[in-house]
Amino acid sequence: MKMMINKSTASRNSIASCRIMAMLLGALAIAGCGDAVSLKPFIFDMTRINQDGSVNDGKDYAKQPWVCVKDNQSGLVWEVKTTEPGLQNINNTYTWYDPDKTSNGGWEGKAKGGVCSGSDCDTDSYIKAVNAKKLCGLTDWYLPSRFELNTIVDTSIPLPGPTLPKAYFPESVAGKYWTDTTFRTRRGGAWVWRFDQGSDYVAEKSEALSIRLTHATIKKPAGKTDSK
Repeated sequence: MKMMINKSTASRNSIASCRIMAMLLGALAIAGCGDAVSLKPFIFDMTRINQDGSVNDGKDYAKQPWVCVKDNQSGLVWEVKTTEPGLQNINNTYTWYDPDKTSNGGWEGKAKGGVCSGSDCDTDSYIKAVNAKKLCGLTDWYLPSRFELNTIVDTSIPLPGPTLPKAYFPESVAGKYWTDTTFRTRRGGAWVWRFDQGSDYVAEKSEALSIRLTHATIKKPAGKTDSK
């Protein structure tokens, strides 16, 4: 499901843009951005969830790690990665691949092109493996859209990141994460979020990058191509 993004979420895009301008141009760019580059920490409201779907109190991740988090503002549920070897290891990489012509934006991408364990190393295979595992009791995990992934980006965190709320994603590294959104004018490319500086860009679908899946109560519609 492609979620409705509220004003506070939309503002994160503009903050990311201003932040990049500030790094390149200095004080003049900061002045031009106004209040947007005050870089105040975002307030995240999330619930930690165990594998069986029960709520985790979040007191001690080392002794009682949670497996997913639910964003109480967007309604999206996100997978939490692990540092242990296997399917959900934080260092696994995958190429963008979707053989479904109704949802791949006109270009299926590249199969089995990443470096991983627990599945074939592409986005389609990973999604199937996580759904077969019934992560947090759910079986309809999917690759987030460009805008859905933006909802967990905290651009107030400086380089080198990671620009994620560490209280909920303690395993995070500053990787580059695929979205399902094909770039309209270059169908061989798809949008990626960089979690080292909290900005997005377009990469070739053949590149080996990271994945973080999401879940929504209502299944998202097909047709995943960016409007640009």
